Amino acid sequence: MTKHFETPVNLTDGRSLASLDDAIAALSDTGWPERGPRHDEALDICLKVRDGHRSLSEGRMALEMAAQEAGNLQP
Repeated sequence: MTKHFETPVNLTDGRSLASLDDAIAALSDTGWPERGPRHDEALDICLKVRDGHRSLSEGRMALEMAAQEAGNLQP
């Protein structure tokens, strides 16, 4: 079952990530603009959310921080 964020994370490339599945797909995409430490952490956290080991809000927050690190977070 897909877990949906309360509010989507909007990226500067026009994507709106509304669910955990969207987040994992975006973070796994080779086109992600910057793969720094926040990116790796966000992907790890999102996978743990999917497996029930972290909260959905932690996954969303990590995604937002990775997007910010990459300069890909829409204000």
